[in-house]
Amino acid sequence: MPLPSGGLVYAAFDPGWGRVAPDGTLLRTPRPATADFRNTGSVLSVSADGLRLRFQMTAGEPPLAFDVAQGRLDPATGSEAVVPARTTSPRIAVVDWRNLSRPRMGQAALRLDQGEISRSLAILPKEDGFVLGTATHLRLFDAGGRLLDRVGLPGEAWGVAVAANNTVVAALGDGTIRWFAVTPDQRLEERAALFVHADGRRWVIWTPEGLFDHGVNGGQELVGVHLNNGRAQAAEWATFQQAYRALYAPAELRAAMAGDPTAARARIAELGDVRARIAQLPVLKAGSACAVLADGSCPPVTLTGNVVTVPPDSVALRLSLRAEDRGLGFGPLDILVNQRIALRGEPGKGTVDVPLDPGVNSLSSRLYAEDRSLFAEGPAFAVRREGERAPPTEAGRLIVLAIGVDRYANPDLNLGFAVADARGVAEALRTRATGLFREVEAITLTNGDATRAGILRALNEVAARARPEDTFVLYVAGHGIRTERDRRFLFLPADTNDVSTMTAIRANAIEDEVLVAALARIRARDGFLFLDTCHAGQLTVDSLAALGNETGRFLLAASTSVQEALDSYDARNGVFAFAVLEALSGRAAVDGDGRISALAVGEYVSRRVPQLAAEKRHSQNAVFRTAGRDLRGFPLAAVRR
Repeated sequence: MPLPSGGLVYAAFDPGWGRVAPDGTLLRTPRPATADFRNTGSVLSVSADGLRLRFQMTAGEPPLAFDVAQGRLDPATGSEAVVPARTTSPRIAVVDWRNLSRPRMGQAALRLDQGEISRSLAILPKEDGFVLGTATHLRLFDAGGRLLDRVGLPGEAWGVAVAANNTVVAALGDGTIRWFAVTPDQRLEERAALFVHADGRRWVIWTPEGLFDHGVNGGQELVGVHLNNGRAQAAEWATFQQAYRALYAPAELRAAMAGDPTAARARIAELGDVRARIAQLPVLKAGSACAVLADGSCPPVTLTGNVVTVPPDSVALRLSLRAEDRGLGFGPLDILVNQRIALRGEPGKGTVDVPLDPGVNSLSSRLYAEDRSLFAEGPAFAVRREGERAPPTEAGRLIVLAIGVDRYANPDLNLGFAVADARGVAEALRTRATGLFREVEAITLTNGDATRAGILRALNEVAARARPEDTFVLYVAGHGIRTERDRRFLFLPADTNDVSTMTAIRANAIEDEVLVAALARIRARDGFLFLDTCHAGQLTVDSLAALGNETGRFLLAASTSVQEALDSYDARNGVFAFAVLEALSGRAAVDGDGRISALAVGEYVSRRVPQLAAEKRHSQNAVFRTAGRDLRGFPLAAVRR
């Protein structure tokens, strides 16, 4: 397409677009966010159980390995027990199948549609049939070449492989890898799809119903649900990030992939028609805005376009928002500044004052449905002060708030090592972070000081002192509970006494909604949440991951049974805290300057906790999640060289 200023833009198969200058100079080449399996589909290999893959994103790049059961994407080492497709056998001889439109068995043509081109082939393990991947379909044939079933594909099947259990895996032109089961009645049934971003770090895997898991470095924003509304009407779209509480279900997904769909079916039955609910999400639109100045005045500003310009001495943006209910009611209203939650309020308030950081501010908004399982995305724009240059890089403070509860008002809840864990991590951060920050401030609340009022008061005090250049760490150790149906996380403070009913527990507990609102007031640029909880119910690390998604902070969480929590790893600390202390001491990855980043800590602890627990014959996992799209790491500790 020619451009008004000369030159042209072009679309490419990659997919992507490029630009050519008027003089013919190539100004931009396509930069696809997807894998390109056209020349690497034959690398696709699968384990006997269908749960481990090896594949190559693009030609010339090293292969990657993905493990469904562990939820891990790593560089392939060559030690994976995987095999590629088998394309020849004494019993089945398919010819002319690669990039041709008339594949054959002997002299008999295999059944394809008019113009359909064959791309890939894999013979079933027992040689009782084979699958053919084409430009439009995945086709299942018996050993004699008779078509048994076919399924339409969203991209060309550049590679296929078959596991020993007859699970078929296909690498497609849309950048996804998809699993299909060969059912007992010889049908193809899709089980899941994996999308790995071209950066090789972010990934998301999901079932056809939408239950999903994602990578440590994110991926929940890469895929979503698209709903057509008919001709001349805007479509509905919601990313998995918007439906995080409803659809994030790694345990159910992994069980279904391993052959037990019971939990996944129960979860879907509980959720109901998620697609219909997405179509009923509220609509959030911007009204008017003014810039709050240091003297308290508020001159109006224009909200047209993606950039809002405000006066140089602006300290906040007063924003008026209009909400429209389409059937799901209104839940909390969130304003995010530079990808972290900065404000949580109710939509009925109408006008909110959004505090601005130095430099350019990226603002976005979201409004939850009343049940808080889905949210609608609202206005988003960048705010720039007139004439302001980028602020100088300044080392801020590290503010640590560590909370540990061993002694409860109800002695039946007492624990053994939560206080030691909180104190140990706070001291390790104070010691190891000295020199990285202008100042390290470590606050510890334990037992009688860690009441509901005491914890919320401490969070408010941190909010009053924290500045945008600071880093905030919250470490919480004690009892956690997940509520049924609405799947909310509750932390039990020291003054918890009555646990006879969920109503009694909620009356004194700190609900995740309250915690998110408190964290929203802490303006520290970087933040890390450590949640070390034990329970007697159904709390899992999956239940905790939504906190990281909602706050925009790094989240590292572990959950264990009360019985296991009473048994420490080394008679001083629990398993989770022991792993954190190891990471901060230098066991986690260290850069060339001796610094240990938040990413390194999270990745180390999430791998180490299951190992340590297994040594004690326990079962415990940890989940590390980053919610923001910007994976800019920040240091937490340093080791001496």
